[in-house]
Amino acid sequence: MTMGPTMVKTFIRRTFSSLRGPARTLGALHFVDSLGNGLFMAGSAVYFVTVAGLPATVVGLGLSLAGLSGFVASLVFGRLADRTGARRLLAVLLLLLAGAYALYPAVHSPAVYFPVVVLTGALEYGCGPAFGALIAELVPEGERVTARAALRSLFNAGFSAGALAAAALISLGEGALGLLPLGNGLTFLVASALVLKLPATDARPAAGGGRPFRVLRDLPFLGVIGSSSLLALHSAVLLAGIPLWIVRNTELPHGVVPLILAANTVLVVLFQVAAARGSESLDGAVTAARRAGLVSVLACAALAAGRFTGSWGTAAIALAAVLLFTLAELWQSASGFGLGFGLAPEQARGEYLGAFHLHVVIQATVGPALVTFLVVGHDSLGWPALAVLFLAGTAAIGPSVERARRNLPAEHPDKAADTEPAPQPRPAA
Repeated sequence: MTMGPTMVKTFIRRTFSSLRGPARTLGALHFVDSLGNGLFMAGSAVYFVTVAGLPATVVGLGLSLAGLSGFVASLVFGRLADRTGARRLLAVLLLLLAGAYALYPAVHSPAVYFPVVVLTGALEYGCGPAFGALIAELVPEGERVTARAALRSLFNAGFSAGALAAAALISLGEGALGLLPLGNGLTFLVASALVLKLPATDARPAAGGGRPFRVLRDLPFLGVIGSSSLLALHSAVLLAGIPLWIVRNTELPHGVVPLILAANTVLVVLFQVAAARGSESLDGAVTAARRAGLVSVLACAALAAGRFTGSWGTAAIALAAVLLFTLAELWQSASGFGLGFGLAPEQARGEYLGAFHLHVVIQATVGPALVTFLVVGHDSLGWPALAVLFLAGTAAIGPSVERARRNLPAEHPDKAADTEPAPQPRPAA
């Protein structure tokens, strides 16, 4: 009888032990933020069609435009984090997001919908670099990777709880649906208040050496972003590729599709911190990225073979692919934690973290369309083609990181890591 609670306490202690001092407040605001995200995102499609009365095509286009706004927002707000201080910027962004979601009840036409959804998308993507810079400033260097992994575990737990709350509201009818955006806005207000409880962080007025967006001229670093973008396609495969493959090309019951996301979320909550171990250094982050790419290739090969099996074999392959892509997600995320902070110069940290965040924006905007095109439009070649993309990312990540490391300032701790048999830890974003 006591085994269950004891195991839960042990898991919580081991997973979140790195969240101490300011990091504990970061965990609280991340959890609150994830609750609101899960609440709104799980029911947003139903809300826009049922409550706002918008056509589904308009809703899809608006969400795509919101994603595209992330390309500009990640860079602009990353630079602002350096110039104004990450704490101040994040508090303002969260407050503005609360106001933006308060506008959703007024959305009943495309003319109002498009500006509001693009505004909220830009603000949400802008929070990523500011949050990453805040972690770098408040968490000791050797603990950032573990802390970032613990925060991601917390986010998935909160998102799941929010999604369950959204399901409950949807079941109550259209009147309750109207609470979705307001509930999300309330969580942003709470998160903004939690940010203000954190210690003040310094601005870096000299960031970029007077040259705006110098990261766009840092070709080696852009190569790391490109390689990471290919490896991050696992997310689009889990969200779009495997579900569409099950629906279009197998006889499996469609009810297994929601179980895919549920299983993925639970596994991330349980194992993200463990998967992040060893990614504190740039060399360790590259190793994790390569593991993610090779596991993704193996999963693609299994799914390609699924068309030659019977129903039970197909079910086993689908389950194995979900587990493999989840493992790839755990390692690739851990790699991203290490590469972001490890390659960001001190005086342009927010700008570089914002640029590195583009690999998330790319997979979120381009990934689903690319994966859908390959898997649905070219069944026999789709999975092998995706395997080639993962192989390309796996092959490119090491050389691209090595070039970017040589481009770091001389005082950067990882500058000489390629000459050391055991490099000093260089944590992640």
